[in-house]
Amino acid sequence: MSLPAARIKNAAATRESPSRPSWLTPGFAYFVLVANAFVILGFWWLSSGFEIARSSSDFFNGVGRVTGLLGTYLALWQLLLMARLPWLERCFGLERMTVLHRWNGYLVLGLLLGHGVFQTLGYQLGDGKDVAGQLADFITSYQGLLGAIVALGLFVAIVVMSVTIARRHLAYETWYFIHLYAYLAIALAFSHQIATGVDFAGNPLFIAYWYALYAATIGSLIVFRVLEPLALYSRHRFRVQSVEKEARGVFSVYITGRDLDRFGLEAGQFAIWRFLDAKRWWQAHPFSLSAVPDGRRLRITIKNIGDFTAGVHALRPGTPVLIDGPFGKFTEAPASPKVLLIAGGIGITPIRPLAEGMAADGFDVRVLYRAHGEGDLVFKKELDALAAGHGVHVDYLLTQSGGRQLNRESWFAPSTIRRLVPDIADRAVYVCGPSGMMRLLQSSLEAVGVPPERIRTEVFRFQ
Repeated sequence: MSLPAARIKNAAATRESPSRPSWLTPGFAYFVLVANAFVILGFWWLSSGFEIARSSSDFFNGVGRVTGLLGTYLALWQLLLMARLPWLERCFGLERMTVLHRWNGYLVLGLLLGHGVFQTLGYQLGDGKDVAGQLADFITSYQGLLGAIVALGLFVAIVVMSVTIARRHLAYETWYFIHLYAYLAIALAFSHQIATGVDFAGNPLFIAYWYALYAATIGSLIVFRVLEPLALYSRHRFRVQSVEKEARGVFSVYITGRDLDRFGLEAGQFAIWRFLDAKRWWQAHPFSLSAVPDGRRLRITIKNIGDFTAGVHALRPGTPVLIDGPFGKFTEAPASPKVLLIAGGIGITPIRPLAEGMAADGFDVRVLYRAHGEGDLVFKKELDALAAGHGVHVDYLLTQSGGRQLNRESWFAPSTIRRLVPDIADRAVYVCGPSGMMRLLQSSLEAVGVPPERIRTEVFRFQ
């Protein structure tokens, strides 16, 4: 299918998010991060950093102070990355934010551990105490040190347990509760920082600067995580309309409200949903939109994987819903008039509305949908209707069919992709599914000649 250049340009324009300013790029976010780090380093140097060459004690203490300052600063960024603030999400997208959140967490832990070790060594050399004696002196003689030790222990526990949760694929609720302790850890660190920080003594400007950093972080969380969802609810009055079964263990939740045509959620995006009933009001979960918004209702589709998702079928009509979002860069314009959409399992949820929207915009759309068996296919009737009415070519890749058990990885081997989609090198590719499938596809797509800039991905996992 060949499209005139003007039509392709117009269709692409409909896929771009009009609300994203041009300056919201990764470069802008990195500039903000690095600029503030240099300000902190400047204050540290002018306050006490220049003393590091005087003695071994001053050297270790100086290194300990700067690692503590930078570790605490990056911990504030960890809160912002964990909260998925709209401006950061627009800069990086969900996947890159997930990676940044993970590695920044390791860096925070390393810097704060270094702070503890170097400060202990520095004070030991100055006071002539052993490690146990120095720690005892810290706790009994320095205000806020016990809280700082507890904060460090919490940071260690958060990182260790987060790694365990990710490897064992434990519930979202477990991840969520573990990360709530990050707020307590940062509060304890702040009290220690202001009470005993040498670099703050007689330096009201540096103290004011740190208060501003904390205020900006906490203010962002309050505005974007609390006030904005409440304002959206006040404007649209989101409520559950109905719950319908789609496939084995998969249910769609239909949500209605006022003036939904003015709510900016697009096909391919996701939001964080909080259902305000007695059992679920304290839980917020990210789910993708699974149908093109029609101005009358929204649809999300949820697979039963335990905890919250196991009880989604019991949601009652009329339940109020708080929505935080929208998020996601899956709506960015295709770089080609030909598009390949690849879904694995419940990853079909953003792919299904994308297929409809792109086909309506005039793109040549193909869909590869991998599932375990026929009973696990979600939206099969809808996808078949898209094939019949909009010319969308859909291939169902089943790992269990006709009594045969196939290797699910083999569906996405380079030779198989070339056979299924001979013109793959000419297509923009959108992929959504579990992380293992994504890693396999990244290498396979590169092997068949798809440039990295033509690949858009959305992985189903939490940070």
